[in-house]
Parts: sequence; structure tokens; C-alpha cells
Amino acid sequence: MQITEQWILAHAPGPAVAEDGRALSEAGCYTGLRRSADGKTCWAECAGSARNPYSVSIDWALSEEEPAYSCSCASPHSPCKHVMGLMYELLGGKTFFIDELPSYVLKVRARHATETERAAERLKRARRHDAVMRDQKLERQIAGIEKAESFSEELLRGGVAALSDRAAQTMRRLAVELGNSALPGARDLLEHIALLEYRMRQDEGDAAQCHADMVRDLAALRALTAQARRYLDEQRRLGSYPLENPVLYEQLGGEWNADELQELGSCRKNARLVQLSFDVTVDEARRVNVERGFWLDLAQGDIVQTRNVRSLKELKYTTGEDSCFDLLEVPLLNEAPTQPCRLVWWDAASPHALTEEERATLPSFASWSLAGVLDAARVTLSKPLLPGAVPAFVRIGAVGRVGGTPVLEDGDGARIVLRDRREDGEALASVFRLTVLPRPPAKDDALFGLVFYDEEDRRLCLHPYSLVTAEEIIRLQF
Repeated sequence: MQITEQWILAHAPGPAVAEDGRALSEAGCYTGLRRSADGKTCWAECAGSARNPYSVSIDWALSEEEPAYSCSCASPHSPCKHVMGLMYELLGGKTFFIDELPSYVLKVRARHATETERAAERLKRARRHDAVMRDQKLERQIAGIEKAESFSEELLRGGVAALSDRAAQTMRRLAVELGNSALPGARDLLEHIALLEYRMRQDEGDAAQCHADMVRDLAALRALTAQARRYLDEQRRLGSYPLENPVLYEQLGGEWNADELQELGSCRKNARLVQLSFDVTVDEARRVNVERGFWLDLAQGDIVQTRNVRSLKELKYTTGEDSCFDLLEVPLLNEAPTQPCRLVWWDAASPHALTEEERATLPSFASWSLAGVLDAARVTLSKPLLPGAVPAFVRIGAVGRVGGTPVLEDGDGARIVLRDRREDGEALASVFRLTVLPRPPAKDDALFGLVFYDEEDRRLCLHPYSLVTAEEIIRLQF
């Protein structure tokens, strides 16, 4: 086994323990340096605070990645500083004489072999248990999908406008049942339909819009149940549960695991993030607070998002996200394959203020042409299971009015109407703010926002969130 400084530090329980071991080696505390004929085991005596020297060993016979350590000291660390010092003796090229393995090394090896076998058996039992639980979950999901399909059929036959209070109560109970069956996507859609039904009965003036929203949610529910049934049947046939369909994976209660994503290569190294917008909304149907940030990754030049969901009941007990005005340097960025904008999170980041040079480059990351942005948006918005809005970062040719309607024009003369999304509510209304800025949007600035389909006008519109200039990022919502 070849020892390197990096290998030693990687196996140390802490930097201080490694430094203490290095000090022991440099102080000449080791005697009787021995190794086995195959070079897989080494041992020695180390002078310490006790009357007799400590017996220390490192054994790679069972595993080159995770050797067995032993020391006669009472340290809670494993490996302890005496073992770390023996590693530094190896690193320093000290002479180890070949000898027969002492009895205490053989006992440690036997104990390590037994522990390894027990750990493997525990892992095997855990995997069998997980497989059983996964199969049970699959059967619950399939049964829940069948109930959701049956209920949506009844709604289609009777019409959502004729939805009775009794049927709404049945829908709420079914939503709870679907949540318990690991079908959060179907649960959320049913809860939202029930909320719209309540609003429609409370406010007749808003009945037409509520009816349109209910029809849209019902179409999404039908698409979800049809795709989920095929997906689950296929998983039951194959006996495996891959992450091939990230949309259905989320809709069926899947949670992104950083370790799995990193194994699949779904992560970014050395990301450099600048937050373009941040907002907080309340999802009344799900009874949660949603904190959402959109970020420009200067390393790859695309837009990613962060999302933190907190139960309304737990708001005062949990910490929320906040706006960020610094550039974040992230060594490892976990990246879930969500569409149309990747969901990311990280464990550690180093913030620093944006320099003038960095700030001046931000508009250059925006798309020069609206055509490509709108083509991609049409594909995404045509799929009922994907979000109803697509992030867009567009270079400005001009911002003005056509017939009293605010519009954005790109450098090629293509235009898109600027309009607030009704779903975002009054708090995020921003078109008016864009038109009353002290310094109006100019050519070669950039506008970040969400492209959505306006059902009333029957065309794609852009809800502006931030104006990005060479000097600053102007957030329009708050």
C-alpha cells in the first residue's frame, strides 16, 4: 500500500489528530518497526504517557481502502494519534523489518473480519427490507392512481361547474388518501381543485376564472394518472426504480438524494452563482410557504433555481431563506434534473461582493434573440405536468408601449408583451415598476422574468422579475 499525505489526511478523524501523529513521528517515539512479508500489515511500539509503550498496528489484509487499525491506548479516536504517527513513519520511508505477525494483530484482524461480515449481513437485511417496503409503496401508489382516475372520470362526466359540496368533501378526503399513498402530485392537484371550488362558491364574480383553472388542473390530473400508471406498471415489471423520468419521480413522491445525484454525475463543480430574483409565496392548497430564488451560474451561463418549502404551521420554528446580493462560489452544487429550470442546492459556499468587472459581464449572459426563448417555452408549456412558466433572460433592444401595452423588443425587432402573471398575485406585480424606474431600461440591458401563456390574450407573455444592467441588478417585485 502506497501512503501519501492526502491519503493520511483523508483517513484522519480530524486535522489536529493528524498533526499530533506527525509530531510523534518527528519526535522519534516509535521503535520496533515491523511489517509482514506481503507488506499488507505493519506494527510498532510507540512511547506515550503510559508506563509501557503502546502497541500500534495497521492492517490492509482485508481491505486496501479501509484498513483495520489497533492501538493499546484508550483514545476515543479511530485511528488515534499513535496510528496516525505510524502512517507518517511509513510516509517518511523509515525501515520496517519483516517479521511474523504478533498475536494481537491476528486478534484484531479476526475481529475486523467478523465485524465486516456482520455489517454486510445488516446491509443485506436492510436492502431486503427496503425492497419489501418499496414494493408495498408501489402497490399503494397503483391503487391510489386507480382511485384518482375513477374520480376524475366522474368529474369529467358531471362537469366541474356542477361539482357539489358533497363531491368536494369526497375530493378532499381522497386528496389525503393520495398523500398517504405517496402520490403528492395527485394530492396537490385535488386540493387545488377543491380550493378553487370553494372560491367559486364564495365569489360568483370570479367563477369563470376558477372554472378555467379547475379544468386546467383536471387536465393535468388526467395526464399525471395516465403517465404514472404506465410508469409504475413498468417499474413493477422491471423490479427497479431508476430516475429516468424526473417529472414523474417528483410527482410520485421521490426525493432527490445528493449522494445518488453525485454518483450519476448530476452535480456541478466550482459553480459561481449570482441571484437574479427571490420571492416568497403561500400555496394555500398545500398550506406551505415557498421561498424561491433564480440564479445565474457564471461558470455555465444558464439559469438555475433554489426552492425551500416550509409548512405554514412550522414557520416560527424553522429558518427561512433570504435574498442574496453577493456572488457565491460553490465547490459542489447538487443539481436535480428538474424541468425547465434545474433545481440546485449546496452544503457550503463562499460569498464575496460582486466586482465592477463581474457585474458588467452579467447582461452578456442573456439571450440575444426572443425566437429561441419562445420556441423552448412553447415546447415546455405544451406539457401539462411541467410548470406553467419558463425562466427567460433576454437582452433588451428596447422597452416601450404599443397601443398602450408594455412590450419588450429584442435586437432583431421581435416583441413580447410584458404582463404580470395572475398566479403570482399583487405582491409580485412588476410591470408598472419597470415603467417608472428613475433610469428606464436601455439597449443592451437584460431582463429576467418568466414566460407564460396568457389564456385571455391567447399568447405568450413575459412577467419581468429583474432588470440587469452593467452597474446593478434591479429587483422589481419588492
